[in-house]
Amino acid sequence: MVITQPRKILRMSQISEIKNEFQKMRRAYADNLPKVDPALLEDLLLRQMEDPTVEPMYMVEVFTKRGVDAQMVREMIIARTGHAPAIYDNGTHYATHHRLTLELLEEISAQQDVLEITGDYTGGIGSYAASHECSRHEIDISH
Repeated sequence: MVITQPRKILRMSQISEIKNEFQKMRRAYADNLPKVDPALLEDLLLRQMEDPTVEPMYMVEVFTKRGVDAQMVREMIIARTGHAPAIYDNGTHYATHHRLTLELLEEISAQQDVLEITGDYTGGIGSYAASHECSRHEIDISH
């Protein structure tokens, strides 16, 4: 017969506290990096907490406004990351596999033409395709 210790049951006040702290954290994300997908931000923060000396690899996807110079954006991405992006959706969706930091997310987010940043952790995988769609759709008033 195996005897186990009884699990500690959280009180409702403790559960409420966890929920409140999570909401505060999400508000901080929205206030400080509003263009960054919260799931990407949380994943990056957790990985950096586990090992602050490693810059993890991600497939980073950046969505921009229409009308930006795709060649200029491409050159900027190559200069900053050392990797060439795949360009989709008539030059409004850039996907690049590179190391990611909070500082780089902040730098990308500060660009005026950027609408949204999302992505996925890829670890050591060499190639990984773009898999996200922009959730912040620009209204096309030309029609």
